[in-house]
Amino acid sequence: SSGINAEYGGDNSKNKTTSLPEEMVSCVDCGRSAHPSCLQFEGQLAETVKRYNWQCLECKSCSVCGTSDNDDQLLFCDECDRGFHMYCLTPKIERPPEGSWVCHMCKK
Repeated sequence: SSGINAEYGGDNSKNKTTSLPEEMVSCVDCGRSAHPSCLQFEGQLAETVKRYNWQCLECKSCSVCGTSDNDDQLLFCDECDRGFHMYCLTPKIERPPEGSWVCHMCKK
């Protein structure tokens, strides 16, 4: 199986890095798959990305406008990994915040 994990190997039954079973997440757009731990997703984030149409970094688009234009303006939520343009948020964010950032969907 090809995918993000090609250099690490493994599948749902075994993560070759940890030797433990781990369910992979797949990008809704390109189909690439990876173990959440290989993407450095930990705790709640590792579970959250399995519950919606997750996009890999290469395919990531804004959850508000749906485009991947101006990818330098995309923020990624630290709790769900969804992308948001700073100018699509209400209120708009002028500069990327320092430290972690949580989207309005996860703050609820």
